[in-house]
Amino acid sequence: MGMVPRRAVAVCLGLLLLAGCAEPSAPERLLARGAETHYALHLGGALAGRLAVQRRAQGDSLTITIVSVLDPPGGGRLRTERDYRYRLAPPHELLFGQQRVQLPQGALFRQPLRTPETLEAWLAGAAAAEGAVLDAQGGLLSLRRGESFLLERVAQAPALPMAPPTLAPLTLPLAPGPALSEAAPPALRLSGPAARLWPPSPALPQAPQPGNAVLLLPQGAPAVPTALRPRLTRAMERVRSQLRYVPGAYLPSLERLPPNAAGDCYEFAALLQLALDEAGFENSTRLGLALNAEGTGFGLHAWNVVFFEGESYALDATLNRLPAPPTHLPFPEDPAQQLDLQLALANSQLAWAEDF
Repeated sequence: MGMVPRRAVAVCLGLLLLAGCAEPSAPERLLARGAETHYALHLGGALAGRLAVQRRAQGDSLTITIVSVLDPPGGGRLRTERDYRYRLAPPHELLFGQQRVQLPQGALFRQPLRTPETLEAWLAGAAAAEGAVLDAQGGLLSLRRGESFLLERVAQAPALPMAPPTLAPLTLPLAPGPALSEAAPPALRLSGPAARLWPPSPALPQAPQPGNAVLLLPQGAPAVPTALRPRLTRAMERVRSQLRYVPGAYLPSLERLPPNAAGDCYEFAALLQLALDEAGFENSTRLGLALNAEGTGFGLHAWNVVFFEGESYALDATLNRLPAPPTHLPFPEDPAQQLDLQLALANSQLAWAEDF
């Protein structure tokens, strides 16, 4: 399972990227606004980070750098730098995109970015973001997402307090429960502040009690087609041959792995995403809760999903499972809802639900 800061950070970074780019749609107007724009980031009403958007023209290209410093839920301080380079001449094609992340433990890793192929497409999506407030020139004033996340433009970089200590990974302990059965899939009862945030299951015969949510584990995953299974298996084997699992371990780079490289579930999922991209599969990385190997609790976890001929197939390179077990419970797709859930889960409880 991954560490709490990693998961929360992964959720926040997508919002930071979105927020930093809500600027005018032409490179000339981007540069006319000045070389740097500052933002303050609030989580749950408290100052939790800062973000700066830097713009510069070099030769025939426009470079946009987004630098964020974040104190994520779970403690520690994380610095992220995202570099984008677009051609100045229309249609402003993407030339380069990469992120560098300095983790609370001091490790540094780099990873390519999935970015729209033109500057116009990127900026159009950012300007239309739900919760964004723009000024008269089209620049971002503020971005509010969900109940917890608020980004506000400020005149200068805000001073942050001392970095908080890194806490232990989030685990929701669980008493022993029923054996998994496709005929009668078990369910979990979630209570506490996270209960109202978890998406309701349409398969429940009755609504749960107020303050509770029932998480129904699926009866089974669709069978992986015979023609698809060998290709996905090879992708997972490639990742597992390059990486060994060490809880809390981080990689300096996903493109140049050191000998005897180690990582946690986030690295396994990120490396598998690259392998699936290279193989031409439409895919995504999922974050959510997963039952630990001992069956004593659910922790934050990352895995992958492949989309093929109208169906989706979950695979977990960390556990070497295809399909992934039914005890993988994905968070909502919306990053703001993911963040709200992660903050609320720290004060919530899980139990097996025998009657629902």
